Amino acid sequence: MSKIRRKHEIAGRWRKICATLPAVAMIGGGIAFAGPVPAGDARSVAVSTDSTAIVVPDTALTLRAAAAPNQADPLTEARPKAPPALVPPGEVPASSAPALELPVGTLPGSSAAVALDNSGVPVRALEAYRAAASLVGAADAACHIDWALLAAIGRVESNHARFGGNQLDSAGVAQPGIIGMRLDGTNGTARIMDTDGGRLDRDPTYDRAVGPMQFIPSTWRVVGVDASGDGVKNPQDMTDAATSTAIYLCSGPGDLSRSGDLHGAIMRYNPSESYVRTVTSIADAYRHGVRALPASDLPAANSAPTTSDVAPVALIPPAPVRPKPVPAPPVHAKPVPAPPVHAKPVPAPPVPAPPVPARDAPPTGPPPPR
Repeated sequence: MSKIRRKHEIAGRWRKICATLPAVAMIGGGIAFAGPVPAGDARSVAVSTDSTAIVVPDTALTLRAAAAPNQADPLTEARPKAPPALVPPGEVPASSAPALELPVGTLPGSSAAVALDNSGVPVRALEAYRAAASLVGAADAACHIDWALLAAIGRVESNHARFGGNQLDSAGVAQPGIIGMRLDGTNGTARIMDTDGGRLDRDPTYDRAVGPMQFIPSTWRVVGVDASGDGVKNPQDMTDAATSTAIYLCSGPGDLSRSGDLHGAIMRYNPSESYVRTVTSIADAYRHGVRALPASDLPAANSAPTTSDVAPVALIPPAPVRPKPVPAPPVHAKPVPAPPVHAKPVPAPPVPAPPVPARDAPPTGPPPPR
C-alpha cells in the first residue's frame, strides 16, 4: 500500500463468512501487465469453483517488519523528485505511489485549494468502490466500511487506476497495468525479496506493489478475492482490489465509524500518520461532495515536478561567460596625515634686548695728572 511498504501476515482464523457470491466456473484470464506478455504466459491467481464467499478475519491483520527497512514519512521528510527514467518498450515502469500530487507552485502545508477530481470519481472506479463496500458490509456489518474510505485510498494510491497513463477497461481492469517501484530498500522503501516468482509484478528478485490499490504479492496471496466473479483474483481488477482493501481494513473487531478504530485500520494498511490524515480528509470530502481541499489537509501528497525537475541536463544552456572585471583604483587614497592641531609649541629664538644708552659713570681710580 504505497511505496513505503511492509510485509503483512495473518494472525488468527478467518470466521466471518457471508455475502455469498454466485459460483463461477474457472475460466482463462490473466493479470494485466505493464508490458507485452508472450502468448500463453498470462498467469493469474485462479479461484476454485467453490470459492463463493467474502471472508473477513476476526483478528486484525498485522504487520511484520521486512529486512533492512528504510522507511520515510512524507510528513517529516521532503526530498526532491528525480527526473523520470525512460523505460524501454516491454519493460515494467516503476511507479511512485502515492500518486496524489500537489499542483505545480502549490506550497505544501498551505491553505491553497487542491482539486481532488476535476470531473468526479471515474464511473467504473466508483462502481467498484460501492460494490466492495456492499459486499464487505454484508459480511461484517459492524465494521461500517463505506465507499468513500475506499475511494480515498484509491485516490491516494493510484488516482483511481489512472496513474502512469493507466485506464480501467470495460471490465474494470487497469490497463496496461500498475506495477510499483522495486522494493529493494532504497528510495524510502522496505526491502522485500520476491514472494511470487515475478508472477504478479514481473520481478523475480524483489517484490513490487501491484494494482490500483497497491498490494504487494505476499499480501495479495492472503487477502486477495475474486469479487468481480470472473474466476480470477486479479489485483489489477478494481473490484477485486477494492474488496480486498475493505477486507483488510475490516479485519479484527474494529468499527470504522469510530475515529480510533479508523486510525488503527489505516495505519495497518500504511503505517504513516501523514497517510492516515490524507486518506481521512479525502474520504470526508467525498462523503460531503467537497471537490477541493487545502494543501494542509493533504500532507502525504507529493509536490508535482516542475520543468526544471525533469529537463535533461544537456538541454539546459550554459550560463554566459562574462569577463572578470578589472578592479578600479581606489577612489579614496590613503591621506597623508596632517600635523596635529594641538602640537607642543617650539620655543622661538630669544629676541635681543635693545641697547641701553651708556651713562657717565663717576670716575674711579686716581685722578688724571695735571
